[in-house]
Amino acid sequence: MSRRAAESPGCDTHDMVLVHRVFRREFRLLADIVEATSPMDAEQVVRVSAHAREMLAALHHHHSNEDELVWPKLRWAELDSTLVDLMQTQHEEVDALMRRVDSELSEWEHQGGAETADLLVEGLRRLHEALTEHLRLEEDSVLPMVAETLTESEWAELGKRGLASFSKGRALVFLGHIAEEADEREWSEFAGHIPAPVRLLYRVFGRRGYARETALLRRDLRSVGNVVK
Repeated sequence: MSRRAAESPGCDTHDMVLVHRVFRREFRLLADIVEATSPMDAEQVVRVSAHAREMLAALHHHHSNEDELVWPKLRWAELDSTLVDLMQTQHEEVDALMRRVDSELSEWEHQGGAETADLLVEGLRRLHEALTEHLRLEEDSVLPMVAETLTESEWAELGKRGLASFSKGRALVFLGHIAEEADEREWSEFAGHIPAPVRLLYRVFGRRGYARETALLRRDLRSVGNVVK
């Protein structure tokens, strides 16, 4: 008997919502951070660019894992193929905007100046707008389908691949980004899916690393919530 035959479909997809919050927040803030960064502050430019590229890479892996692990299963279950097609089309549109932002980051790093900063800010805001629309539709219409179709182990594989896309140290910092807007119940449930050694490392090292990095990245913004669990 196959694993799928032995395991009934049905999974809790709320972890995905927590990850989506990170992408919504960080790409929104990145536009404001770039706008607030002095072109004379080379250290901050490098710091912001590194964070932006890490978020771009994380989003790329997130979408690639969905393309490989989620959409084919929804098609196999003969669910709404039009909606799945739209998800993949939106991935392609977001990917094109991500490539534009990556190119504009390089220009901003190496040339500086108000014009390159303005182009990057515009690119980040377009990316945020398209991404927000995509994530809203995914949460409202697709995740309910996923919850009824994928098994717990199939869903868990998505999370494992997500963390595996980071180095160990960077995964701990990304957990801080997830914790920032999670309430106590959400964080407790999310952390329960993380191996115990990783949870310990996060408490000892990850929280402090996240708080330190975030304070530096957002230092020129007037008011940004910063909660680390």
